[in-house]
Amino acid sequence: MAKEEEEGSGFRVTDRRLFRERGEPNQAPEGEKPAAPPPAAEPPRAAAPPEPSGPEPEAHPPIDFGSYVWSYYAQALVLLGEVPDPSTNAVEQDLEAARQVLDLLGMLQEKTRGNLTPEEARVLDQVLYELRMKFMARTQRIRL
Repeated sequence: MAKEEEEGSGFRVTDRRLFRERGEPNQAPEGEKPAAPPPAAEPPRAAAPPEPSGPEPEAHPPIDFGSYVWSYYAQALVLLGEVPDPSTNAVEQDLEAARQVLDLLGMLQEKTRGNLTPEEARVLDQVLYELRMKFMARTQRIRL
């Protein structure tokens, strides 16, 4: 009678897993389509961070040689007192530090000569020329 109770229970168990324990694919029983895997449950979310006030941050362009040189250009402009320091919004001048940036860019030009694309070499030449002229004007060696 135990066998009759098992058969008459009204439900049937069908293995619908896509893979067996050893990793090989599991074949769907004849006449049945394999069931789609259930959607993954999303983990509980923490409270959303507060929305930043002000404009959204811009996506940064990829770093390449040109952007590397332009970063030194911007730093030198701050040190020459041409633009305000972004962190303090004050215009200050540090000619010795500006000279070091110019020397660094000059060394970079010397060490990379022959290894740059024409565009990269043009950017470096242009930046160095402009910064050197601004430096000489600040040290009153020339008038612009």
